[in-house]
Amino acid sequence: MHESILIFAIFIDLLFGEPSEKYHPVVWIGSLIDFLKNILKKNRLSGCILVSIVVGVSIAIGCLIVSLHPIVSFIFSVYFLKSTISIKSLLDASYKIMALIEKNNSFAKKELIALVGRDTKNLSKEELSSAVIESVAENFVDGIVSPIFYFVLFGLPGAIGYKAINTLDSMIGYRHFGAFGWCSARMDDVANYIPSRISIIFIFIASLIYGSLYSSIQVVKKDCNNTPSPNSGWSMSAMAGALEVSLKKPCCYLLGAEFNLPTTNDIERANNIIKMASYLLIIVALGVMYFTLLPL
Repeated sequence: MHESILIFAIFIDLLFGEPSEKYHPVVWIGSLIDFLKNILKKNRLSGCILVSIVVGVSIAIGCLIVSLHPIVSFIFSVYFLKSTISIKSLLDASYKIMALIEKNNSFAKKELIALVGRDTKNLSKEELSSAVIESVAENFVDGIVSPIFYFVLFGLPGAIGYKAINTLDSMIGYRHFGAFGWCSARMDDVANYIPSRISIIFIFIASLIYGSLYSSIQVVKKDCNNTPSPNSGWSMSAMAGALEVSLKKPCCYLLGAEFNLPTTNDIERANNIIKMASYLLIIVALGVMYFTLLPL
């Protein structure tokens, strides 16, 4: 049954993308975070309490769903799992911004703000392309690898619990809210530690067709720890090497310094790598669930 839930969730994601905000479980999690954020004191202890409540409620909802009648449980499990996975929306956003950059459209910088956490006002065309590729590589972990990883390990409660942690980091992470966001940021670092390192395996394999496996391995070995986050540098450096491009966030980090900055053509190549890496990940996840659930 777990395999069927994942298959249907991926199928719905690829076919329809994200549901409207009104019916999106991750938006509901965000609303709960906003509510608690406004009533709690802004200190480290309150931040830990916030994380405990939000993650606890999310896991409890997952447990409730799996305890329902099998048919009802299946339907809700597919819907809630799909809400944690974002393949289509990530690639659609990337292609949209790529088209705007190619046209030298000023809207590209405005659209990119929603995708990356940086000032896009003075970025060159190549730096805009770099930012898109970085975001695609990083979100491969947050929106694809990690939810599937925790679903395989812990079922629907694991996937929803992970998404709650990731949403907490996005909304009140340490850099934005100081001590109040410390717990959210650290929890996200812990939750993504293994998935971020697993992600490079699938990028390596995809690079055999759409890039350079050798360069991908070399850049990971050299640059995986060059970002402020302990996790984001892994998938980004793997992507930089696979494409043989330099990925640069001004005044922050430079991955693959031996290469030139990317063009918009490299965005499409990055998307192809992520598509293939995602399909490989899904196949492996289904295989793991099938064989580990077989009776001895």
